[in-house]
Amino acid sequence: MSEPELILYEVKDRIATITMDRPKKYNALIPTMIRDVCDALERARQDYGVRAIVLRGGGGNFCAGDDLHPEERFKYGQPDLQTRLKTGYPRIVTEIMTLRKPVVAMVEGYAVGAGFDIALSCDFRIVSSKARFASIYVKRGMGGGCAYLLPHFIGLGKANEMLLLGDFIPMEEVVRLNLVTKVYEPEELEARTYEFAAKLAKGATAAMGAIKNARNQGLACDPVKGIEYQILCNVELMLHKDAREGPRAFLEKREPEFSGEWIDLQYDTFVPYDVSKP
Repeated sequence: MSEPELILYEVKDRIATITMDRPKKYNALIPTMIRDVCDALERARQDYGVRAIVLRGGGGNFCAGDDLHPEERFKYGQPDLQTRLKTGYPRIVTEIMTLRKPVVAMVEGYAVGAGFDIALSCDFRIVSSKARFASIYVKRGMGGGCAYLLPHFIGLGKANEMLLLGDFIPMEEVVRLNLVTKVYEPEELEARTYEFAAKLAKGATAAMGAIKNARNQGLACDPVKGIEYQILCNVELMLHKDAREGPRAFLEKREPEFSGEWIDLQYDTFVPYDVSKP
């Protein structure tokens, strides 16, 4: 990573922590920082020892959105679609949504604009009671951000209100609309977030990844196609050891020990179920 001071990366207890660390700017995003977040997500993807990811911000804030200074915004090309897909924050959104490992956003302070959209793209949002959310684009004369994910969370009518007004959302409304997973007081937030992530890290990683893919594919298709993706999810999991361990553990009346490993069809020995056991 070219500017590691903007992104911190740590792995502990099978959990990778990615910290957006530009606290003086409330972790506002610049292209180099966006690239480094994506590099960190890829690093976590490739690491077999990582079973869950926590995405957080440094200095008491999650992310205050894009840094709008022109010298940073167009560092890597003209402001066209291709440049935005490669260097804009939507790249983080797609990387998180397609990452086949669970991602938890630990949100404190501001999560506005791009920060709100990135939080929505995570699989879970564990937030401080003092966190502040807003799709603030319209107040800057801009738009587009949150326009895909927010309606999927809360429906078109309420999303219109949030997108077209850009106001901060009261925490009670955030909770009522199920925009967050859990809310804790600031002093509890970190410990509770990592407790939650630890549960995910012990789970069936491959199954979670396949479920995320089926979810993504089913967001914008007809019901029959959506069910097909659901079925294909299970077909794919037959190539992973956890799909053997789960049923075996159930039959043997014990807790499963998921590994997240796949089956090498060329070299792994197949051990069938012992159907003689009750």
